[in-house]
Amino acid sequence: MRDLLRAASARQLSLPEYEADFYATVETVDGVILKTERAQTFREPGSPSWEAFAAGRWDEALRIAAQPNPELAQFFARLDERGSGLHRLRIVELPLTPYLIWELNFLRYRAQAGERIGVLVAESVAERERDHGRIPELMVAGSRAVYEVRYDETGLPVGADKVVEPGVVEGCRSQILALLDQAEPFEPFFRREVDGRTPSTADL
Repeated sequence: MRDLLRAASARQLSLPEYEADFYATVETVDGVILKTERAQTFREPGSPSWEAFAAGRWDEALRIAAQPNPELAQFFARLDERGSGLHRLRIVELPLTPYLIWELNFLRYRAQAGERIGVLVAESVAERERDHGRIPELMVAGSRAVYEVRYDETGLPVGADKVVEPGVVEGCRSQILALLDQAEPFEPFFRREVDGRTPSTADL
């Protein structure tokens, strides 16, 4: 995917521009929405659950994450009605970072609301990354666009590069789908590697 993106012509978007552009594109999406996550830690200010986690209030973080989110469930239902859906590929390194322990707990509730999530251990993509570079953080909206999300050095999202060249969009889409075919379903991975674990506040 890095090879495709390096050769592509991209439009650079600020974070507000990216969010507005992505959700506008989703309204007319013509296929599945694909998301890749490769970094092992991010910052998510504005998320009450993440903020509680970052402050060391683990029980509160879980309690907030578990709160019903009817709008999210409706969003996934609308995507399903259009024959789309959001499919996330989460690549994880073991042992899990404190952030990932939080995020995977958070994602469990998104999966229950309708998001489709597959997990790959980083070792399974090591050879691929040696040959082609680290898997990027992408959002692929059907055949319409691919967004490479940009982050600062602290893991805070700052914007995205948007590519609409059909060959690049299709190339990224097909590669992500191939990786999702290899991925483990979310729930068994969660039960084996995450359930009951508490992040060490010393590592935050």
